[in-house]
Amino acid sequence: MLAGIEDRLAARWYLEIGSRTGTSLLPRKCGFVAIDPVFNLKSADFASQGDMLFFRQTSDDFFASGQLSRLGIVPDFAFIDGMHQFEFALRDFINCERAMARNGVICLHDVCPLNGAMTTRDDSYLSRGTAWTGDIWKIVPVLGRYRPDLSVSVLPAARTGLCCVTNLDPGNDSLVSNYERILAEFVPQDLASLGPAHHYAGFSFVQAEAFLSSLGQPNGSGAARFVPRA
Repeated sequence: MLAGIEDRLAARWYLEIGSRTGTSLLPRKCGFVAIDPVFNLKSADFASQGDMLFFRQTSDDFFASGQLSRLGIVPDFAFIDGMHQFEFALRDFINCERAMARNGVICLHDVCPLNGAMTTRDDSYLSRGTAWTGDIWKIVPVLGRYRPDLSVSVLPAARTGLCCVTNLDPGNDSLVSNYERILAEFVPQDLASLGPAHHYAGFSFVQAEAFLSSLGQPNGSGAARFVPRA
């Protein structure tokens, strides 16, 4: 999916939060910025023909440093797969959107958990080698409610889904101004208790081909639209 987006956008810069082993970096053909506090790269056989920049720090520290601005980098698309707790993903989205091209794409991994156990906020799952989406699923209803101007598409990408966001507006501060309210409402929510219908009834899946074909249309529209919960 990332390869399809890269090709469709003719991307010059890719931004990735949570690279760890580097698997998702290897096929990128454009220049990239990779952020992870604990890199464990399994290969150096990168396909990129551009600059490859690695920042061994948290995403919060990276964005606070202003590195992208100093380097004059405006990412065309981004992949957020960092800390699997909702508030981290929300801050990563806010910071990515501020830095992105308006016609760019932000993708967030792990929005479609397979069971309640993997939605825990217990970060010890990082070291257990167990599938863990955390509560990233919450980003979908939050964007639907607080950023109806965005085009939000949930793709049934194996294994745990992909949320792709277009029609970006780097100047919109709705998420920032409502940040504490959002956390107070959504952090306590527990999908294991609420049941899967609480999440999956709130949107319709968009197939990969439909999403890719929508890129380049006005406002990134077309088939890829979020269906908010009533």
